[in-house]
This record gives sequence, structure tokens and C-alpha cells, in this order.
Amino acid sequence: MTLYQIKINEKSHLEQPWRVHSLLEDFDVEDVWRVPVKLKQEHSLDLFLNQFMESNEQVTQKGLVGFLFRLRLFLGKIFNWDEKQQIDHLLPGSIRERYAKAENRKFKDLPDPGTGDFIPVYQLEDEYLSEIENKTVHAALHIGRVQIAGGYGIHMAVYVKPKGLFGKAYMKLIQPFRHWIVYPTLMKSAKRSWERYCQKK
Repeated sequence: MTLYQIKINEKSHLEQPWRVHSLLEDFDVEDVWRVPVKLKQEHSLDLFLNQFMESNEQVTQKGLVGFLFRLRLFLGKIFNWDEKQQIDHLLPGSIRERYAKAENRKFKDLPDPGTGDFIPVYQLEDEYLSEIENKTVHAALHIGRVQIAGGYGIHMAVYVKPKGLFGKAYMKLIQPFRHWIVYPTLMKSAKRSWERYCQKK
């Protein structure tokens, strides 16, 4: 499985009838990836997300990808890039707030924010959106279920809004690590995890 088998043109993402397009019109689509799995008709997006997030958690705790995540966390502490906020309300400027206003919803109507770096914005039948914000970038991760022959495929898109010149330089700096190490490793792990799940059923 090579980079070119899993990284796809953003047109494949933008042509889907997803809520995210109008919600994040002012964000750039940084990357779109095809997760190398195939879901059957009875497989919901929620079911896949559970497997996907478990495999991601394992990958980010070991090997080269784990080292890169620990390095980023260390640099964030040194340079004060990351600021944890208590999410017990709709944070001004957040994508969660934007979505809530657009859909006329309250904080309690949105998914539990959890304790991870990525905060869930919404989960619909065929798409899921989460966001992360720090002093370098405001970004979002979109997971979408797309119809393919005999079932469904999964697309993963990354939206970004860099913060100033430093944010743009930071995104350029980490691009090779994302493209050639992080995402291919996450995709391989997701494929193995999904195949193991399907074999058990």
C-alpha cells in the first residue's frame, strides 16, 4: 500500500453531498485520504469510527509515529503552542459554536467533547467532524462514508486554517512527516483493525 493508493484528489471529497462543505467554506482542504477498507451495507459509520479511533490510539503510542506525536507534544509545551480549555460551553470561534448556531442547537445537543485533542463537532449517518485548535492552526478532521460497488468506502479529509505566517510555515514543515509517515501508518493500522473485526463477525 503506497501513498498514491490512499491519497486522493480533493474533488472526490468536494463532490459528496456533505454538511461540512458549507460549514467550513473559509478553511482549506489540506489533504484527502482513502482509508483502505470496505464496509458492507450493514456496517454503520459509527461502527467503523469505533474501530478507527481504537487503532489510531494504538499507533500514536508506539513506533516512529508515536515518537513524532511525543515530540510534537514536547515542543508544544516548550513553546506554549497548546492551551487546554475546559469545554463545558460553546467556545467562541470554535467550529462547534459555528455548527450549533447554524443548526439552532445548544451545547447539550452536540456530542460529548471528551478529553482528547480533537473535539467532536457532529456525527451524522454518513459523516463525522471533529476539530482541534492551538496557536499554530485551527483544523478539522472529517470522516465520510461513500457509496462504492457492493458497499461503502471511507474518505478522511483534513481542513486547515493556519494562524499567521508561522502557522503556514509550520504546516509546510510537517507536511512530509504527515504524508510519508503519519497518515500511511494510520491507514495501514486502520485496515488491519477493520479486517480483524470483520473476521470475528
